[in-house]
Parts: sequence; structure tokens; C-alpha cells
Amino acid sequence: MRSAVLRSVQWWAGPLLLAGAALACDAAERRIAFAVWTTGPVDEAAHLAMAALGLLVLIRFIDAPRRFYVAALIASVAIDLDHIPLYLRLLGDSAQRPITHSLSTAAVFVAAAAAGRRHRAVLAGVATGLVLHFARDIAEGYPGVRVFWPLQDTSWMVSYRWFLGLIVVLMVARLVLVRAGLPHTRIPVFRTPSQPGSVPRFPDGPATSGDHGTGDVAHPSFQRCS
Repeated sequence: MRSAVLRSVQWWAGPLLLAGAALACDAAERRIAFAVWTTGPVDEAAHLAMAALGLLVLIRFIDAPRRFYVAALIASVAIDLDHIPLYLRLLGDSAQRPITHSLSTAAVFVAAAAAGRRHRAVLAGVATGLVLHFARDIAEGYPGVRVFWPLQDTSWMVSYRWFLGLIVVLMVARLVLVRAGLPHTRIPVFRTPSQPGSVPRFPDGPATSGDHGTGDVAHPSFQRCS
């Protein structure tokens, strides 16, 4: 009974907490005077929360190994290491985000994943995390993101409503999909569905009378935030 109650709470509490954390950290960053050691931590926390929320939606559609999701989460914050040469005035224009903050970087990892099989899940996860990172960066205001570099050197910016709307859409999508039990099957990617270490099909969701036999099934890597 305790396990069933816990699962009933987890299926909706995780998305709500992640959405709240993303919005709260983003709001805090906008109110703090910029400095690497002050705005940096809350900025990365907002990126991480948003990426986790996006992956909770994606996990409803694809059946991927854990390393895909771990790589995506790491990449969603690690890409900001490319700012270090700018802060040290060693490379690039400090008034612009680095050129590695563009879809061309994600495309490199997609191409690498397509070309090789050994680390395909990790490489695809990195590309996914980068896209989720850039989706928030374009809503942070100046200097924007040179999304289509090198094809276009223009910086792209959208209003805060883009970020707010994105968080709300991802949160609602996750809740609705889990509540409705949709989709009924997921697409296996990067491995065969029966391979050891696979993510269980749909261990999360509202507890039902049929959960008594499966209430103790281990959740995938997002158990603590789904």
C-alpha cells in the first residue's frame, strides 16, 4: 500500500518540482547582477531542471539505455564550459556567446552517432542535451544565440514567454501522457529492447488496482524526479 501511494505522488510531483525549480532559478538569475560565481550556479540549475523535464517527456516515446539520458543531462550544463576562454580573454568576443553555442555543435554529435555504433547512445544523448540547453539560452536575452552558425552569424533571441511556455508545455505533456498511459509502446533505440540494463517500459504513473504485483519495479534513472 505504501509503495502504491508513493507512486501515486511521484508521477505528478516530479514534473511539478522540476518545472518550479526551472522557473525559480531562471527568475533568480534575472534578478542577480551578473557574475560567474553568483549567476552561474542558478543558471546551470535552471538548465538542468529544464533538461530533466524535457527528458521525462522524451522517455515516454523512446526506449533508450540510461547512458543516453545521463549524457543528455551532463551535456545540458557542460556546454557552458566553452565560456571559459571568453572569460579569460583568450579567444572570441566576450560580448557574444561562443560559436560552439549553435546547432552545428549538436549536428557534429548527431553525425558521429550516425557514423559509429559503439557510443551511439551517448553521442545522441549529448546532442539532445545541447538542443535543450540552447532552447533556454535563446530566451535569456542579449547576446542571444547564433543558432545557425556558420550558415548565419545572426544571434537569435526570443522573449521570456518562450521559456515560460516551454516549461508549461513540457510539464503538462508529461502529466497528461502518464495519466493517460500514452503512448502504449515506445520505440527502442540504440539497442534491442531486451538488452540488460534497459529502461523499464512505464514504471511510473498513477497507482491502480493492477499495481500490486509491480509496485516494487525499479524506476529508471529519473526515479527521483519523475
